[in-house]
Amino acid sequence: MIAVSIKVFRGQAETIIRENSSLLQDASITLRLSFPDVVFPGDLRNEMYIKLWSADFSPSGNSQARRSVANFARGAVSSTHGNVQVTMEVRDQDGKSAPPILSSGSGEPPTTHFHSMVFQRNNQPTFGELVKLSLPLGGITKWHVFFTFRNRGRDKQPRGSSDSPDRPFAFAFVPLFPDGRAALEDGPHTLLLYRADRLNQITPDMYLGAPSWVPPGQKPDQIFIPPELQRIAPVMRDSLTIRNSLCSTKYTQNPVLLSLLYWEQITDEEELTTVLNKFTFVGEVEIVKFLGDIFNSLFGIMVSEHNQSGEIDLLVFNALVTVLRIVQDRRFNNFQPVLDVYIENHFNCPLASSHMMRSMNLLLTDPTSLDTASSLRAALTVWDYVFKFITRSRELQKVKELGIARGVTAEHLESTFRRELRAHLGEINRMLSTTTPASIIGTQTMALQNFTSILPELGKVFPVTELVSHVRTFANAIVIGKGKIVVWKLIMFLQVVRGFLFDTSNSRSLLLEAVVIWIKPHFGRFDEYVQTNPGDSEATKDAARINWLENIRLCVTVIAVMLDKLCTSLVQPTVLADKNLLRKEQDNVDYLLSLLPRFVIATVPCRSNAYPYIQVSRILPRVSESRFAKGDGTSTINEYIAIKHPGNIPRILPFLSPITPPQMVIQWIFERRYLIYVLPWARRNRHDFPGSFIRDVEEATTGLSRVKLRD
Repeated sequence: MIAVSIKVFRGQAETIIRENSSLLQDASITLRLSFPDVVFPGDLRNEMYIKLWSADFSPSGNSQARRSVANFARGAVSSTHGNVQVTMEVRDQDGKSAPPILSSGSGEPPTTHFHSMVFQRNNQPTFGELVKLSLPLGGITKWHVFFTFRNRGRDKQPRGSSDSPDRPFAFAFVPLFPDGRAALEDGPHTLLLYRADRLNQITPDMYLGAPSWVPPGQKPDQIFIPPELQRIAPVMRDSLTIRNSLCSTKYTQNPVLLSLLYWEQITDEEELTTVLNKFTFVGEVEIVKFLGDIFNSLFGIMVSEHNQSGEIDLLVFNALVTVLRIVQDRRFNNFQPVLDVYIENHFNCPLASSHMMRSMNLLLTDPTSLDTASSLRAALTVWDYVFKFITRSRELQKVKELGIARGVTAEHLESTFRRELRAHLGEINRMLSTTTPASIIGTQTMALQNFTSILPELGKVFPVTELVSHVRTFANAIVIGKGKIVVWKLIMFLQVVRGFLFDTSNSRSLLLEAVVIWIKPHFGRFDEYVQTNPGDSEATKDAARINWLENIRLCVTVIAVMLDKLCTSLVQPTVLADKNLLRKEQDNVDYLLSLLPRFVIATVPCRSNAYPYIQVSRILPRVSESRFAKGDGTSTINEYIAIKHPGNIPRILPFLSPITPPQMVIQWIFERRYLIYVLPWARRNRHDFPGSFIRDVEEATTGLSRVKLRD
């Protein structure tokens, strides 16, 4: 009886072995047969797995039988005479054995030969034995796996002996790289068996030029064999089926990828076009293994003589987008630093910017077409990396122009680049202003989701004030005012004010004015006649109300972020030292706070719903802190609301109560003589006050006045 115990360890394998050295010192690490779900840039694997699956040998008796590991264990033994053992080794183009690279199991030492098990009296064995080939990093494109077949008897040397005197009766082979470039394709291969009676007379050149396996849909007698080999080693009726799988970060099995990497050897433009069309179907793992080489090839094609008039710009651009989308996939996001390093240090194509913008504009020419809509949406998902390549290309072009173009010429080239970039942004705005067909909303949403990601790159080209102008034009181009696209529009506003544009004093005033105009329509009561259509179901109306609440939440978040940044700027030494700048920032706060009374008035009738109150409470703490308060302890926001709209004071009190000390509230009311607005309203609506607020106000007013807020 064998007892097996299992213990689970969590963490990195190296750390686990180091921390449990007494238990795992001699334990071998077994990797999965394929790549893991997450592939890291530093991962290095170079292995091929070959499984001896089954064989079919000519019977020497009157009956045939098939036995596998399963029926052998059940004792289903027939009276055939086939006791065949398969020996496997790796050879080079000269027929010499390769170094020990074969392994029959995890932790087993590598060997030069592998011997299969022997099924007694079985002409159709199913081996099912897996062998790992640990491939070197170079010099193996002409290697091949060589199989020999021997009859074994009970009186012969045991299995595992490499110097058995039994002569092989057949041999087979399979090249590791059939065409000298691409590795052997994954999957089953039925190998041809050649007679080995005169094996010592056969040179590698003779059999390597012959077919090694039976193509699908053909029979062995339909395959052409070179006459010289057919004379010495004719093909037998026997066959061997193997299954192989490549797991390598160095070699690839994809002929399309290899054709792309060696594109300079392609002279036919039609063939190059075919390669670019097929490239989008190459596997993701294959692409990330050759990330830098693929980019070099694609940009090389883009500026080559094959693309002098730009006829394959779009094909190359779609291939680039395919690679960028793979890198952004969560399974391969570990390669994003690799991509950033490539753009910064290894990318060297100064002319790529014009080609890439031209390709984007071609997709934007008809954004609703079936031929371009999908490609355009895919490009917008990686818009940030597209612009990183564009701006980096322009930087390289500037360096190249230093020794050639100076003065007026350099300015002309720079103005030409900016004009092309403005034209591209104009095409984007035209697409955003399109309202038909309804499918255009998906593309517009993609643009909204990714627009702020290109602002840092645009900031390298345009001045900050002009960049704010482009942002305003982009936001104003969207005319659709219902549905989820409004939510994405508000999220874009939030991302803009969180970014670097709102941190700059010169652009802050321009941007703040625009943001206030943008978000003002999304404040207010829920208007069923505006938000829904006649005949809508209750579920549709509920969804519209949820969207309205989400819009309120996002608008409040936008205001809170802007207030936080504005109040922070008010206490900066540089701002306090400059009266004009201080006044400018105070005007920004004053203008922003003009939204609050309108918001409060709109949400007071919704007291049964606590959602608006929660959102208001997110804003007020930002301006209730002592560092933003005036000398008498009254915050800027309260001062503004009281002075500009004193009639709204009663509506503000329920919001202030959870976040502002009652003593400050009451003192503020008394000192500014706003009690005339509070007392009548409090008497009429005392049940609307939270109980704790009434109690706190009574306690707070004891030391200030005998007047209470109760009848």
